[in-house]
Amino acid sequence: MAAFLRLVGGSLTTNVPSPIDTDEVYPVHMLDDTATLRGNIVTWTLCFNDVLDAGKLHTSLSRLLEIGDWRKVGGRLRLKDDGQLEIRVPSSFTTDRPAVSYSHESMSMDIGDHPLGKKLPAATEAASIQAGPQEFRAFAAREDAPMTLKDYLDHDVPQLSLHITSFNDATLVGLSWPHTLMDVMGQHALLQSWCLVLAGQEVEVPAVLGAREDAICAAADASVEKEEALKVEEKQLAGMGMLSFGARFAWDLLWNRVVESRTIYLPKAAMGELRSQAQADLSAGDVGGAEPSFVSEGDILTAWVTRAVASSLPQPRPVTVLQVLNARFRVSSLASASGVYIQNMALAVFAMLSPEVASGPLGPIAMENRRCLTEQSTEGQVLAFLRKLRRSPKSGSDPAMVVCSEPDALLMPFTNWTRADFFKTADFSPAVIRVGDTSKPRRNKPGNMIYHHASSMQESSTTRNVTVVLGKDHNDGYWLTGYLLPPAWVQIQEQINELLK
Repeated sequence: MAAFLRLVGGSLTTNVPSPIDTDEVYPVHMLDDTATLRGNIVTWTLCFNDVLDAGKLHTSLSRLLEIGDWRKVGGRLRLKDDGQLEIRVPSSFTTDRPAVSYSHESMSMDIGDHPLGKKLPAATEAASIQAGPQEFRAFAAREDAPMTLKDYLDHDVPQLSLHITSFNDATLVGLSWPHTLMDVMGQHALLQSWCLVLAGQEVEVPAVLGAREDAICAAADASVEKEEALKVEEKQLAGMGMLSFGARFAWDLLWNRVVESRTIYLPKAAMGELRSQAQADLSAGDVGGAEPSFVSEGDILTAWVTRAVASSLPQPRPVTVLQVLNARFRVSSLASASGVYIQNMALAVFAMLSPEVASGPLGPIAMENRRCLTEQSTEGQVLAFLRKLRRSPKSGSDPAMVVCSEPDALLMPFTNWTRADFFKTADFSPAVIRVGDTSKPRRNKPGNMIYHHASSMQESSTTRNVTVVLGKDHNDGYWLTGYLLPPAWVQIQEQINELLK
């Protein structure tokens, strides 16, 4: 799948800076050093409706990266002789070799008066479609920030960049890093620990686990009484099936070049309406009037976007929903650990939908998504997936290379960040200089963010039919980012119009 979802491209032959003998070396783990993640430099922008002290934010983040194995985050990526990545960390961080690349831009105006700042998405009373994260690249990172993995390898630059934009009444905090460093729960741990240092609670910062030894490999290699077979393996594409799948993807790229990145806001009432629709669908389908089975809000959001995309296709096609699953919460040895993992631990769960189901009522789509998640997310099945990757050659140990689907299906990746609860995790109140939004009612406390989004430093038309659920805000409204074709956005708008009636 990496070949279809990400253009990695280009040689990694570099003019690498000379090695420094005193640097500390950290490994890059199995699920980090993959072709898919090498091709993605993540940007993450956090929006605050207060004026924050940029210097305090920078100082506290830099301090965090001096604590124990948090130092790994402040290291530099290097390519070993065998072609694998490693992280080299200065013995001590200095002005010349800092833990974080830092930049700050100050605007002498309100954010609503800035030509780009005024376009940032904002919560609305009714469901809405707003500008996508790609429009706001200027706020995500400084102009000359690393764009590709090669930029990191060719220069002695930290993995993590911090770019702050200050307005008279708001602050935008931009972070960027190579995806080889961490996944969304790594982001959560970083943000939470940063807030602890900022608040003077450094002793509460959790230890980074698995920095030297890959806990994922250890879990995969651990002996069990009986190994489970991977249930979806019989549907894994290979040979002619994968060739057919790839050909269809290439055809879609050729004839549907335009992908639009947009943001969706669903207030609490709109989400309630979608839940009512799904429950009504399930009740209508139950025999004997029994209570419908449980589906989560994540299942319903997945069903809602899936139906819109499937309904927008020129001809009916099967749809394979790929849900990102985090092994941290599914493998007991990881879930019970007394610390945090700053690495990638994401795997995939597949829900294969017929054309009729994919374009039909919300309830059955949500229920099938729930059934597949329940079946494939047990500890036994997660370990089976990990063992499959562990026992594959290096070229096959990328989770993105495992696609379980019908060959003619449309692949729709979903990743749900709700569990990270970023709106409540981000507490920069100790850095508040001045409250920016003094209107009433104000739902967020000073120093809490009002919006965030993530993207990649480089746009790619191969990133399509992808949805990121960013989570709930302080009003219990959902934020989503979609990378969809124009006909799908037409369908999304039509479904929003139905919610407004």
